[in-house]
Amino acid sequence: MNELAPNAGPATTPAPAPAAPSIPCLRTAWFSALACLLLALVAIVWIDRPVVDFAHAHTQGTRWIQHIAELPSPLFVLAWPTFLIVGAVLFFRRKLPAWAVTLWLAAGAVGVGSLAKQALKFVFGRTWPATWIHENPSYLRDGVFEFRFFGGGSAAFASFPSGHLTVILAFTTVLALRHRVLRVPCAIAIALTAFGQLAAAYHWTSDALAGAALGIAVGSLFVMAWQHWQAGHRA
Repeated sequence: MNELAPNAGPATTPAPAPAAPSIPCLRTAWFSALACLLLALVAIVWIDRPVVDFAHAHTQGTRWIQHIAELPSPLFVLAWPTFLIVGAVLFFRRKLPAWAVTLWLAAGAVGVGSLAKQALKFVFGRTWPATWIHENPSYLRDGVFEFRFFGGGSAAFASFPSGHLTVILAFTTVLALRHRVLRVPCAIAIALTAFGQLAAAYHWTSDALAGAALGIAVGSLFVMAWQHWQAGHRA
């Protein structure tokens, strides 16, 4: 099953395209992003500190939890190379299997999501739950719990939003929207990442929710853009 690039010439015997994500599926994704964003606002006031206090007392420093928290880390490194390589193949071959297009879109979503979260970290300049870099002021060591708007030029003030949740949601949103069979594995990957980040006290709950909202939004935009591009080509 192949998908044509938008600039491909008409095929004599076109293969049937994979089922495009329906409007209700995309609408659900956007509502999920909005819900995560609203929950993040609630978490800042009522949930962030109790969760970090619990993690500090019971789970922080547990080695296997720290490993789980880093599950999406390879995506940061592989996103742009994958996007460029698969994109070049798509440009020259004019068509690719559906799984390759999905990989291309997911890699692009991860790359853009990673850039977007970095910009937002600068804008919000939030302190971290724990001290771990450049002797950063933190809640657990110094009792600091604040945003320094447009003061996030340093990694010491870059907790919000969570980059790991951003990239795992950007990646899995593309996969889940284009291949329903992958929705359960995607949900498991998301749950493990969120659990690891919170249980290790790497992030506030609101950081994770905001990162999830950003990742869902970017992943949905990539899927929608590809659908519209394909529709314009077929018209």
